[in-house]
Amino acid sequence: MKKIFLSTVFAALVLSTSAQQLPLYSQYAFNPFLYNPAMTGISGETNAFLIHRSQWAGISGGPVTNAFTIDGFLEERNTGLGLNIFNDVQDINERLGIYASYAYRLKINDDMHARFGLSLGFLDNRLDFSRAVVSDNNDPMLFGQIQRKSALDATVGGMFAWKDLRVGISVPQLLGQQVKYQTYDTRSFYELNRHYMGSVGYRWMFNETNQLTLEPTALVRWVQGAPVQYDVNAQVNWKDFAWLGVSYRSNYAVGANARIRLWNSLSAGYAYDFIITPLRTSAGISHEFMLGYTFGKVQAASTSGGHVRGKYD
Repeated sequence: MKKIFLSTVFAALVLSTSAQQLPLYSQYAFNPFLYNPAMTGISGETNAFLIHRSQWAGISGGPVTNAFTIDGFLEERNTGLGLNIFNDVQDINERLGIYASYAYRLKINDDMHARFGLSLGFLDNRLDFSRAVVSDNNDPMLFGQIQRKSALDATVGGMFAWKDLRVGISVPQLLGQQVKYQTYDTRSFYELNRHYMGSVGYRWMFNETNQLTLEPTALVRWVQGAPVQYDVNAQVNWKDFAWLGVSYRSNYAVGANARIRLWNSLSAGYAYDFIITPLRTSAGISHEFMLGYTFGKVQAASTSGGHVRGKYD
Protein backbone atom coordinates (compact mmCIF):
# COMPACT_ATOMS: atom_id res chain seq x y z
CA MET A 1 0.00 0.00 0.00
CA LYS A 2 2.81 2.38 0.85
CA LYS A 3 4.56 1.85 -2.48
CA ILE A 4 1.28 2.28 -4.34
CA PHE A 5 0.67 5.57 -2.55
CA LEU A 6 4.16 6.86 -3.26
CA SER A 7 4.05 5.80 -6.90
CA THR A 8 0.73 7.59 -7.26
CA VAL A 9 2.12 10.76 -5.71
CA PHE A 10 5.16 10.78 -7.95
CA ALA A 11 3.12 9.98 -11.05
CA ALA A 12 0.82 12.89 -10.26
CA LEU A 13 3.84 15.14 -9.79
CA VAL A 14 5.35 14.18 -13.14
CA LEU A 15 2.08 14.64 -15.00
CA SER A 16 1.04 17.89 -13.36
CA THR A 17 4.40 19.60 -13.37
CA SER A 18 5.22 18.79 -16.98
CA ALA A 19 2.75 21.53 -17.90
CA GLN A 20 4.04 24.05 -15.32
CA GLN A 21 7.61 23.20 -14.43
CA LEU A 22 8.74 26.72 -15.22
CA PRO A 23 7.49 29.46 -12.91
CA LEU A 24 4.72 31.48 -14.51
CA TYR A 25 5.03 35.26 -14.61
CA SER A 26 2.49 37.83 -15.78
CA GLN A 27 4.84 40.83 -15.99
CA TYR A 28 7.68 39.26 -17.97
CA ALA A 29 7.40 42.03 -20.60
CA PHE A 30 9.27 44.27 -18.13
CA ASN A 31 11.83 41.57 -17.40
CA PRO A 32 12.09 39.41 -20.55
CA PHE A 33 15.33 37.63 -19.63
CA LEU A 34 13.23 35.56 -17.18
CA TYR A 35 12.44 33.28 -20.12
CA ASN A 36 15.14 34.13 -22.66
CA PRO A 37 18.80 34.74 -21.69
CA ALA A 38 19.41 36.47 -25.03
CA MET A 39 17.44 39.41 -23.62
CA THR A 40 19.75 39.87 -20.66
CA GLY A 41 20.42 43.60 -20.34
CA ILE A 42 18.11 44.46 -23.23
CA SER A 43 16.90 47.73 -21.70
CA GLY A 44 20.45 49.10 -21.69
CA GLU A 45 20.13 49.86 -17.97
CA THR A 46 20.91 47.84 -14.85
CA ASN A 47 17.63 46.64 -13.34
CA ALA A 48 16.82 44.65 -10.21
CA PHE A 49 13.38 43.13 -9.59
CA LEU A 50 11.65 41.43 -6.69
CA ILE A 51 8.64 39.35 -7.73
CA HIS A 52 5.97 37.57 -5.71
CA ARG A 53 3.31 35.51 -7.46
CA SER A 54 0.47 33.61 -5.79
CA GLN A 55 -1.59 31.38 -8.06
CA TRP A 56 -4.88 29.70 -7.14
CA ALA A 57 -4.87 31.10 -3.59
CA GLY A 58 -8.17 29.32 -2.89
CA ILE A 59 -6.62 25.88 -3.43
CA SER A 60 -4.37 24.40 -0.76
CA GLY A 61 -0.91 23.87 -2.21
CA GLY A 62 -1.41 26.27 -5.12
CA PRO A 63 1.81 27.54 -6.77
CA VAL A 64 3.65 30.35 -4.99
CA THR A 65 6.75 31.89 -6.60
CA ASN A 66 9.26 34.38 -5.21
CA ALA A 67 12.09 35.65 -7.40
CA PHE A 68 14.96 38.11 -7.45
CA THR A 69 16.64 39.14 -10.70
CA ILE A 70 19.30 41.62 -11.71
CA ASP A 71 20.64 42.26 -15.19
CA GLY A 72 22.59 44.92 -17.04
CA PHE A 73 24.45 45.66 -20.26
CA LEU A 74 28.12 46.47 -20.90
CA GLU A 75 27.89 48.71 -23.95
CA GLU A 76 31.60 48.71 -24.73
CA ARG A 77 31.63 44.90 -24.85
CA ASN A 78 28.17 44.36 -26.39
CA THR A 79 27.52 42.03 -23.47
CA GLY A 80 24.64 41.50 -21.06
CA LEU A 81 25.06 39.87 -17.64
CA GLY A 82 22.32 38.73 -15.28
CA LEU A 83 21.37 36.70 -12.22
CA ASN A 84 18.05 34.99 -11.54
CA ILE A 85 17.15 33.40 -8.19
CA PHE A 86 13.71 31.92 -7.58
CA ASN A 87 11.84 29.73 -5.13
CA ASP A 88 8.80 27.92 -6.52
CA VAL A 89 6.44 25.90 -4.29
CA GLN A 90 3.72 23.63 -5.66
CA ASP A 91 2.04 21.54 -2.98
CA ILE A 92 4.64 19.05 -1.66
CA ASN A 93 7.15 19.99 -4.39
CA GLU A 94 9.54 22.91 -3.86
CA ARG A 95 12.34 24.14 -6.12
CA LEU A 96 15.14 26.63 -5.63
CA GLY A 97 16.82 27.82 -8.82
CA ILE A 98 19.96 29.95 -9.19
CA TYR A 99 21.06 30.95 -12.71
CA ALA A 100 23.70 33.23 -14.20
CA SER A 101 22.96 34.62 -17.68
CA TYR A 102 25.16 35.91 -20.48
CA ALA A 103 24.13 37.60 -23.73
CA TYR A 104 26.08 38.93 -26.69
CA ARG A 105 24.77 41.57 -29.11
CA LEU A 106 25.80 41.35 -32.75
CA LYS A 107 25.11 44.61 -34.56
CA ILE A 108 24.15 44.11 -38.21
CA ASN A 109 23.41 47.75 -39.11
CA ASP A 110 21.86 50.83 -37.48
CA ASP A 111 18.36 49.32 -37.56
CA MET A 112 19.10 45.64 -37.04
CA HIS A 113 20.91 43.43 -34.54
CA ALA A 114 20.86 39.91 -33.14
CA ARG A 115 21.45 38.63 -29.62
CA PHE A 116 22.54 35.23 -28.37
CA GLY A 117 22.29 34.13 -24.76
CA LEU A 118 23.07 31.31 -22.37
CA SER A 119 21.88 30.75 -18.82
CA LEU A 120 23.58 28.21 -16.53
CA GLY A 121 22.66 27.20 -13.01
CA PHE A 122 21.24 24.53 -10.79
CA LEU A 123 17.90 23.46 -9.38
CA ASP A 124 17.51 22.18 -5.83
CA ASN A 125 14.38 19.97 -5.78
CA ARG A 126 12.65 19.05 -2.52
CA LEU A 127 9.71 16.80 -1.72
CA ASP A 128 8.09 17.37 1.66
CA PHE A 129 5.59 14.59 2.46
CA SER A 130 4.55 16.35 5.67
CA ARG A 131 2.43 18.61 3.44
CA ALA A 132 0.55 15.66 1.93
CA VAL A 133 -3.13 15.23 2.78
CA VAL A 134 -3.61 11.55 3.67
CA SER A 135 -6.05 9.32 5.53
CA ASP A 136 -3.38 7.51 7.58
CA ASN A 137 -1.32 10.07 9.46
CA ASN A 138 0.61 7.30 11.23
CA ASP A 139 2.30 6.05 8.08
CA PRO A 140 6.03 6.68 8.81
CA MET A 141 6.81 6.75 5.09
CA LEU A 142 4.98 10.07 4.77
CA PHE A 143 6.79 12.03 7.44
CA GLY A 144 10.36 10.88 7.10
CA GLN A 145 13.27 12.96 5.94
CA ILE A 146 12.58 15.49 3.21
CA GLN A 147 13.65 14.14 -0.17
CA ARG A 148 16.15 16.49 -1.78
CA LYS A 149 18.07 16.29 -5.06
CA SER A 150 19.92 18.87 -7.14
CA ALA A 151 20.59 19.05 -10.86
CA LEU A 152 22.48 21.25 -13.28
CA ASP A 153 20.35 23.17 -15.74
CA ALA A 154 20.77 25.43 -18.75
CA THR A 155 18.74 27.65 -21.06
CA VAL A 156 19.81 28.82 -24.52
CA GLY A 157 18.17 31.66 -26.43
CA GLY A 158 18.36 33.98 -29.40
CA MET A 159 16.71 37.24 -30.44
CA PHE A 160 16.51 39.27 -33.65
CA ALA A 161 15.56 42.96 -33.60
CA TRP A 162 14.69 45.20 -36.53
CA LYS A 163 13.79 48.79 -35.63
CA ASP A 164 10.89 48.43 -33.16
CA LEU A 165 10.25 44.73 -33.79
CA ARG A 166 11.89 41.91 -31.88
CA VAL A 167 11.53 38.14 -32.24
CA GLY A 168 12.96 35.65 -29.77
CA ILE A 169 13.29 31.93 -29.21
CA SER A 170 14.56 30.03 -26.16
CA VAL A 171 14.88 26.47 -24.84
CA PRO A 172 14.64 26.31 -21.04
CA GLN A 173 15.71 23.15 -19.23
CA LEU A 174 17.89 22.35 -22.21
CA LEU A 175 19.67 19.41 -20.56
CA GLY A 176 16.40 17.55 -19.87
CA GLN A 177 17.80 15.78 -16.82
CA GLN A 178 16.00 13.34 -14.53
CA VAL A 179 16.15 13.99 -10.80
CA LYS A 180 15.87 10.53 -9.22
CA TYR A 181 14.63 9.86 -5.71
CA GLN A 182 15.91 6.48 -4.63
CA THR A 183 15.29 6.33 -0.89
CA TYR A 184 11.94 4.58 -1.06
CA ASP A 185 11.20 3.78 -4.67
CA THR A 186 13.93 3.62 -7.32
CA ARG A 187 11.33 4.13 -10.05
CA SER A 188 10.40 7.60 -8.81
CA PHE A 189 11.87 10.62 -10.53
CA TYR A 190 11.32 14.26 -11.38
CA GLU A 191 12.02 14.97 -15.03
CA LEU A 192 13.17 18.40 -16.16
CA ASN A 193 11.31 18.50 -19.45
CA ARG A 194 12.84 20.54 -22.23
CA HIS A 195 10.61 23.51 -23.11
CA TYR A 196 10.42 25.49 -26.35
CA MET A 197 9.38 29.14 -26.25
CA GLY A 198 8.94 31.78 -28.93
CA SER A 199 8.12 35.46 -28.55
CA VAL A 200 7.40 38.50 -30.67
CA GLY A 201 7.03 42.12 -29.58
CA TYR A 202 6.55 45.50 -31.22
CA ARG A 203 6.71 49.07 -29.97
CA TRP A 204 4.49 51.60 -31.73
CA MET A 205 4.58 55.31 -30.90
CA PHE A 206 0.98 56.33 -31.60
CA ASN A 207 1.07 59.73 -29.89
CA GLU A 208 4.47 61.39 -30.08
CA THR A 209 3.32 64.63 -28.46
CA ASN A 210 2.36 62.85 -25.23
CA GLN A 211 4.93 60.08 -25.73
CA LEU A 212 2.33 57.32 -25.65
CA THR A 213 3.35 53.95 -27.05
CA LEU A 214 1.47 50.71 -27.59
CA GLU A 215 3.50 47.55 -26.98
CA PRO A 216 1.80 44.31 -28.11
CA THR A 217 3.65 41.07 -27.34
CA ALA A 218 2.97 37.35 -27.73
CA LEU A 219 4.62 34.34 -26.11
CA VAL A 220 4.19 30.68 -27.10
CA ARG A 221 5.24 27.71 -24.92
CA TRP A 222 5.44 24.06 -25.86
CA VAL A 223 6.59 21.02 -23.92
CA GLN A 224 6.16 17.42 -24.94
CA GLY A 225 3.07 15.83 -23.41
CA ALA A 226 1.24 19.11 -22.78
CA PRO A 227 -0.94 21.38 -24.95
CA VAL A 228 0.62 24.41 -26.62
CA GLN A 229 0.04 27.48 -24.47
CA TYR A 230 0.22 31.08 -25.64
CA ASP A 231 -0.04 34.54 -24.09
CA VAL A 232 -1.13 37.69 -25.88
CA ASN A 233 -0.43 41.03 -24.20
CA ALA A 234 -0.90 44.71 -24.98
CA GLN A 235 0.41 47.60 -22.89
CA VAL A 236 0.16 51.35 -23.14
CA ASN A 237 3.32 53.11 -21.99
CA TRP A 238 3.36 56.78 -21.02
CA LYS A 239 6.88 58.29 -21.06
CA ASP A 240 8.36 55.15 -19.48
CA PHE A 241 6.68 56.39 -16.30
CA ALA A 242 3.34 54.56 -16.19
CA TRP A 243 2.11 51.39 -17.89
CA LEU A 244 -1.35 49.84 -18.18
CA GLY A 245 -1.99 46.53 -19.91
CA VAL A 246 -4.28 43.59 -20.59
CA SER A 247 -3.44 39.99 -21.44
CA TYR A 248 -4.91 36.64 -22.41
CA ARG A 249 -3.40 33.28 -21.46
CA SER A 250 -4.85 30.42 -23.49
CA ASN A 251 -7.22 28.03 -21.71
CA TYR A 252 -6.67 29.80 -18.41
CA ALA A 253 -7.30 33.50 -17.84
CA VAL A 254 -7.47 37.08 -18.97
CA GLY A 255 -5.40 39.52 -16.99
CA ALA A 256 -4.86 43.17 -16.15
CA ASN A 257 -1.60 44.74 -15.05
CA ALA A 258 -0.29 48.16 -14.11
CA ARG A 259 3.11 49.57 -13.31
CA ILE A 260 4.23 53.01 -12.18
CA ARG A 261 7.57 54.61 -11.48
CA LEU A 262 7.33 55.73 -7.85
CA TRP A 263 10.55 57.73 -7.84
CA ASN A 264 13.27 58.26 -10.36
CA SER A 265 14.70 54.74 -10.00
CA LEU A 266 12.02 52.80 -8.10
CA SER A 267 8.93 51.26 -9.70
CA ALA A 268 6.09 48.96 -8.62
CA GLY A 269 3.79 46.69 -10.62
CA TYR A 270 0.74 44.54 -10.02
CA ALA A 271 -1.02 41.94 -12.17
CA TYR A 272 -4.29 40.10 -11.58
CA ASP A 273 -5.61 37.03 -13.41
CA PHE A 274 -9.34 36.63 -14.09
CA ILE A 275 -9.69 32.87 -14.47
CA ILE A 276 -12.08 31.90 -17.29
CA THR A 277 -12.06 28.11 -16.89
CA PRO A 278 -14.35 26.05 -14.61
CA LEU A 279 -11.53 26.24 -12.06
CA ARG A 280 -12.57 29.83 -11.28
CA THR A 281 -15.25 28.74 -8.79
CA SER A 282 -12.72 27.22 -6.39
CA ALA A 283 -9.29 28.57 -7.37
CA GLY A 284 -9.52 31.93 -5.63
CA ILE A 285 -7.34 34.81 -6.73
CA SER A 286 -4.12 34.69 -8.75
CA HIS A 287 -1.99 37.80 -8.63
CA GLU A 288 1.56 39.06 -8.88
CA PHE A 289 3.51 41.91 -7.27
CA MET A 290 6.72 43.36 -8.66
CA LEU A 291 9.15 45.90 -7.24
CA GLY A 292 11.89 47.23 -9.51
CA TYR A 293 14.95 49.40 -9.09
CA THR A 294 17.10 50.91 -11.84
CA PHE A 295 20.68 51.66 -10.86
CA GLY A 296 21.97 55.03 -11.89
CA LYS A 297 19.96 58.00 -13.02
CA VAL A 298 16.97 57.24 -15.25
CA GLN A 299 17.14 59.45 -18.30
CA ALA A 300 14.01 61.13 -19.58
CA ALA A 301 12.58 59.35 -22.60
CA SER A 302 13.68 60.85 -25.91
CA THR A 303 12.25 60.03 -29.28
CA SER A 304 13.90 59.37 -32.61
CA GLY A 305 11.70 58.43 -35.50
CA GLY A 306 8.92 57.36 -33.14
CA HIS A 307 11.23 55.18 -31.04
CA VAL A 308 12.01 55.65 -27.36
CA ARG A 309 15.76 55.13 -27.21
CA GLY A 310 17.15 52.28 -25.17
CA LYS A 311 14.18 49.92 -25.20
CA TYR A 312 15.28 47.56 -27.96
CA ASP A 313 18.77 48.93 -28.64
